[in-house]
Amino acid sequence: MFAGASALGALQAVFPFTPIEAQEPRAKNSLLGVSFSPAHVPFPKDPDIRQFFVEAAEIGSHVTWIVEWVSIPKYEILKVVRDMTARAGMKFHVHLSPIALFGGRRAPAIPAHVGGTSFADSVVRNAYVSEVVNLAALKADYLGPATEVNFLALNSPEFDAFATLAKQACRAVKEKYPSQTVTISFQWDVMRSQKNFNLIDRFDDAMDVISFTSYPDAFGVPASIPRDYYSSLREAFPNRRIGFSEIGWSSAPPGNEAQQAEFYARLPEMTHGINPEFVTLALLHDVKVFSGNLARLNYVGIRTWDDAPKPAWDAVLRMPGI
Repeated sequence: MFAGASALGALQAVFPFTPIEAQEPRAKNSLLGVSFSPAHVPFPKDPDIRQFFVEAAEIGSHVTWIVEWVSIPKYEILKVVRDMTARAGMKFHVHLSPIALFGGRRAPAIPAHVGGTSFADSVVRNAYVSEVVNLAALKADYLGPATEVNFLALNSPEFDAFATLAKQACRAVKEKYPSQTVTISFQWDVMRSQKNFNLIDRFDDAMDVISFTSYPDAFGVPASIPRDYYSSLREAFPNRRIGFSEIGWSSAPPGNEAQQAEFYARLPEMTHGINPEFVTLALLHDVKVFSGNLARLNYVGIRTWDDAPKPAWDAVLRMPGI
């Protein structure tokens, strides 16, 4: 659910960043990674950005940037973040969110300059496909043309239109970049509770890998999460390539930082047998971005807004392989 474009809107004021020096790959050999989330978001400074890559490499092997279509950063900035990720010895994932973050994620979020309001509008479809192909030019290790698309199923006309649009975009990407790995994300907590696994079938020709997002702190305490909460994915999708593009636990009340650490300590147990291709932590640092019923997302980081380690930081460092 974390969309980094608006949250990192101040990056254009900081750009160009001071590049980190090229070095031998030193990232941790792990399936873990983290979304691009420096300290002091939404107003990170140049040192925050450079320090982010040092810390990200301590815990994992990739960096993910989720950008909103309505506020996508300049491609020069995306390229610099991609290159800084590579210099730190990590892989780069980029995801595009064309669905509104607020309002239950039930509506398209289309840039005003496009001139349409629906995924069924030809002008919107053409603009979206063009944007996805442009993102593919970054040659990210994983390209995600859409995030948490099962939320959109509550708006049937838009969901139906977007399902065909996602396939159109994937075909355009594969024609120009045949080796590009494409993934689309679905919200696992919602899908598991509603048992509407068949929604994924609508995107069969639009992706190589299924990604899932999960924020299961609705259970109250990590001990209440069933042991097979994630491993049950293999029952629903026995032969699919699977990854986790966002996974996190908020330390905001009524929870706390100790519970957040406990969640990450249990993660290897809960993902046993899945063999995911990647597991991306939702945030490295807490942010000051969200309000209303999304305010808990401000505290999903495993380090504070000011870059102090929370107990979850140590839990992740000690985490055995997933």
